[in-house]
Amino acid sequence: MKRTDTQNGISFLLLCLLLLSASTVAQAGDKNQCLMCGMKLENYSHVRYTVTDTSSKQYVTCGVQCGLLLQVNLAGKFKNSTMTDLISHRTIPAEKGWYVFKSSAITDMAPGLIGFWKKSEAEKFIKGFGGELLEYDQALARAQKGYR
Repeated sequence: MKRTDTQNGISFLLLCLLLLSASTVAQAGDKNQCLMCGMKLENYSHVRYTVTDTSSKQYVTCGVQCGLLLQVNLAGKFKNSTMTDLISHRTIPAEKGWYVFKSSAITDMAPGLIGFWKKSEAEKFIKGFGGELLEYDQALARAQKGYR
């Protein structure tokens, strides 16, 4: 069954409302929770994503998907971001990373974006778990479109 543009728009709106309500809960609650979805950060140190705004305030999310959505939400207040490489657990500038979208492995949120420091590691991961290889700008564009 093919989805109509109206159905896609409604789905996107519902996703935004869900993330907004989860964000409000996370802001009001424990600082050990993802700002966007409310998941416990201690469970996601291997994929953590940090966003810094223009006033140098840092926001921590459970992973790439929530982090990129936060960047979109911050719009003109966004300064920079870091992500955690899945293989080495090394923190790197997000714009230097490689991303796998929609693999069979979901590390934090579905449909899933997983960050890698090295393109070769991302390509190896795709061979085992599938998915689409994206550069930073492409991953950010997916976030802007609601991960469609």
